[in-house]
Amino acid sequence: MWDYSDKVRDHFLHPRNARIIEDANAIGDVGSIICGDALRLMLKINPVTNVIEDAAFQTYGCGSAIASSSALTEMVKGKSLQEAEKITNQEIADYLGGLPPEKMHCSVMGREALDAAIAHYHGKSYEHAHDDGEIVCHCFGVGVNKIKKVVWENHLTTVEDVTHYTKAGGGCMSCHMRIEEIIDEVWVDLEKCGVPRPGYVPTEIPSIKITTASSIKEANFALDEGSKSSAIYEDTKAIVAEVAAGLPKDGSSLELTAISGDEVCVKLEGPVANGMLKDMTLNFIATKLKEKIGREIKVVTR
Repeated sequence: MWDYSDKVRDHFLHPRNARIIEDANAIGDVGSIICGDALRLMLKINPVTNVIEDAAFQTYGCGSAIASSSALTEMVKGKSLQEAEKITNQEIADYLGGLPPEKMHCSVMGREALDAAIAHYHGKSYEHAHDDGEIVCHCFGVGVNKIKKVVWENHLTTVEDVTHYTKAGGGCMSCHMRIEEIIDEVWVDLEKCGVPRPGYVPTEIPSIKITTASSIKEANFALDEGSKSSAIYEDTKAIVAEVAAGLPKDGSSLELTAISGDEVCVKLEGPVANGMLKDMTLNFIATKLKEKIGREIKVVTR
């Protein structure tokens, strides 16, 4: 059961401006009925002053979608386009007294509808004005640029957060590794801007001296007898286990076989052992290890 604020309930049960503006000169359509949420935002903008004189909506979705759409129309009426453009999805949620984390995507959809309506007013298509880039989540059709935008604006740190805000990753989950990579990429830029990443503390760990294994048999021996005593072993084991658990259930498997200096050796089997999936998996493990350990770790297969 969702924990809705009184204001969310009010805007759901008594939505404001749920109607059609026949002479609207700015219309934004976002979402998809197939994916469960769709919104049409209609604005009547004074062409001389660029002030939004009226706003209305039609939506197909849950109570949070209706409440967010209702709130947005109240927020933009009387504002200039320049003022409306500054409204964030978090401000829509705050106007409603907050939304459950799992329903934040409704406020994001409202913000996108506003972008789409303003683009339409300027004679542009929303798709042209806002290129979503590479599709990351094929289940819900969410692109890399949308994910980057919500991570940047809302300081999201987990795949679960991204799912709450965009639905990306909420289907087959095969995109989770890519979403993790995008989150990491955005936080590199956020940290350059002086925004500390919550819960992330780089650690300095001295280099591990383990004889390089020349065969899988020796590698297993090195893992069993040598690297278990190292400071890096438990972190590496945990990260590899996490990645292995997230692999598609198609016969793919991942196993830690050796640690040698700044090199980690893993064994891949099944579809994940070849081509792009192999490269993505190795790169993902290396990225997670760098985050945890604080230095570059090479991840290879033997």
